[in-house]
Amino acid sequence: MCTLADGPPPPREGFVTVCEFNSDLHTALAGESDLSKYTPGMQGLVYPKVTLAVETLSSLAIEEDARSAFLPCNAHISIWKKAWYACKEHGTCGMLEELANSKTEASWMVSSIACGCLAAIRWANSLHGSLYPHLVLSSEAMVSVFSPTRDWQDSAIRALAWHPHTNKCAVAWKDDVVRVFTANSEVVPTLKHRFQRVVAFLAWKPLSASVLAVACQTCIMIWNVDPKSLSTRPSASCAQVLSQNGHGPITSLAWDPRGRMLVSASPSDTAMPVWDVPRETCVTLRRSGGGGVSLLRWSPDNTKLFTATPSEMFRVWETRTWTCEKWTGLSGRCQAACWSPDSKTLLFCTENKPIIYALGFNETGDVIGGARAAVTCADLSEVTVDCDQQQISVGGLIQDLAWDPNGERLAVLFKSTESNNLIALFNTRLEPVLELIPSGFVRGEPGDIPQLVSFQPNFQHGSLLTVCWHTGKVSFIPLMYIPTKSLQDNSTSPFNYAGANTPFSQELFTQNEPQ
Repeated sequence: MCTLADGPPPPREGFVTVCEFNSDLHTALAGESDLSKYTPGMQGLVYPKVTLAVETLSSLAIEEDARSAFLPCNAHISIWKKAWYACKEHGTCGMLEELANSKTEASWMVSSIACGCLAAIRWANSLHGSLYPHLVLSSEAMVSVFSPTRDWQDSAIRALAWHPHTNKCAVAWKDDVVRVFTANSEVVPTLKHRFQRVVAFLAWKPLSASVLAVACQTCIMIWNVDPKSLSTRPSASCAQVLSQNGHGPITSLAWDPRGRMLVSASPSDTAMPVWDVPRETCVTLRRSGGGGVSLLRWSPDNTKLFTATPSEMFRVWETRTWTCEKWTGLSGRCQAACWSPDSKTLLFCTENKPIIYALGFNETGDVIGGARAAVTCADLSEVTVDCDQQQISVGGLIQDLAWDPNGERLAVLFKSTESNNLIALFNTRLEPVLELIPSGFVRGEPGDIPQLVSFQPNFQHGSLLTVCWHTGKVSFIPLMYIPTKSLQDNSTSPFNYAGANTPFSQELFTQNEPQ
């Protein structure tokens, strides 16, 4: 079992992590206008230009409800029509509140019955909430708790998703607008819809160039963004709305690797809809216990689906006959999880322990074949390290895990603390046994707070780590190495990088790195 003290110290203040080369993380002075010169042999790399002015974002975030521009006119409306309107807008509780508060218009008996029913519903909700406290949270508070984003409510960027096959990514901003950024293109489609509220998660459909799923407060938006279109504002006709009563807010989505099914999860709903998107129908999977479903992760080989709950339990489903196995007795709810490329190993962590656990799976046909107990493979408890004659505290509780598609780099995002604004990186090995080796830390510009971490699925020169910061800035950090599989297949030369013939000097690194 490894710890953060086993690896190299983090970069000192004033330096920014720019790349990995020769198995070392290299840094540059903060504020450099062109960091590409610090990336040897990789000047030919092109990334999407994810930009949005903070002033524009702030102005878009200030919205006024259109209903506030009109005065209510209830003078000539009967109490029953008022109750009907309240039911449509606020549900059953809204209707009962309207009847209970209108004692002058409604009879004494109707008002008393409404008060009694309302009290009974609130008592039942409080009883249920004592078992599952997250059920008494508002939609935004619930999303903030279960989102992989570090500070979802305050972050300028709330979700990011790389396209699985092309060099483009979708970004959801604080104003609930989703923008699609493509490399070598100035066209940025802007996706906005009146139902697109409280965006928590984005997922591109595999084997498709244009379909994007957006997890919202009460529904799933399915956008069809034509990559050849020059329009920057696709119309509402390009969007499908998938919804189910009581299923929201939605905090996680997962397409199967073939792109035929979409699964959605809500912490307030124990049902897990499996959607047939073209037909806009779903088959609901339901298991009692857990209080809902908070996190989904589909295995790369399409045979297993990991589902976490808001309680101390998670399940792994077998996707052929849709049977599941259950693991209980965790130290807290499962906070984050990710599959290895061969789908034989699941890494996960809990909300209240800074430990990464590993769970092994065997190939046994229609049986899930999971190990009976998880193994501790890394202890990320807070430690104090010496960095340029300064004592820095690193580590702590984990917010999210990101494992690159090669299975050789793991990024760990920590929960919000005043001092820990670093991202831990590990080199990982799957054979002959799973091994995590601390390789260093990623630091941003002074004052930058990391919010999201992700790896590009189709990077050709190792791994491309993507970091979203609280200001709305997105950093692309190439981790350059030859994947083990490529070396075994003899299909890639160590000098097969784009732009490998470009001369460079090691002095570009040493002059700005701490001594």
